[in-house]
Amino acid sequence: MRLIILGGFLGTGKTSVLMPVARQIVAAAGGGERTRVAIIENEIGQVGIDTAFTEGAGFTTRELFNGCVCCTLAASLMDSLNQLEEEVNPEWVILETTGLARPHDIADSVKRYYDEGMNTAVCITVDVNRWTRLKKVVGELLFEQVENADYVFLNKIDLADSDTVAAVRRDIEDLTKGKVYEISATADPEGTEKKCGEIVAEILSRD
Repeated sequence: MRLIILGGFLGTGKTSVLMPVARQIVAAAGGGERTRVAIIENEIGQVGIDTAFTEGAGFTTRELFNGCVCCTLAASLMDSLNQLEEEVNPEWVILETTGLARPHDIADSVKRYYDEGMNTAVCITVDVNRWTRLKKVVGELLFEQVENADYVFLNKIDLADSDTVAAVRRDIEDLTKGKVYEISATADPEGTEKKCGEIVAEILSRD
């Protein structure tokens, strides 16, 4: 089982990236059963808004409420992975975290307590329009999310000028050794799908 941990601060467009990643996984498998991909949503609150989108698209979905899988829900995450493996046996799991999560810590916990050899990738979404403003307020969290990422999506570039995109990209590349992709998940879904496909292919190559 392979695990993609999809993180990023609130409002960066994680769900808009999640769906093309899931579709590209299905495409890489030759369009087989969608139960090959299971999705875990770590929600804050009691209503899984994003789950309506994922289940509506035919993907098996689990929800973890009222806490972050980095800490209070860590055991629940391991239980969910076990349950998915027993009931669905997916080849891929995509975990969409809360905006306040530290995805690298989650990856470490999964390898420590669930499967040391699991093929795991951390993908982080960044809103290029809010990066400069947010880093002044929650900088440490943003920096930690990005610096430990395998892949970073600079999202919503259609809403920013080229100088802003270039400046944010320089910031990100100074922080991480991961690959950086400029996307607009809403305005350019085809381009986003292509870049998500590249990531899926690279993760497969690690097997």
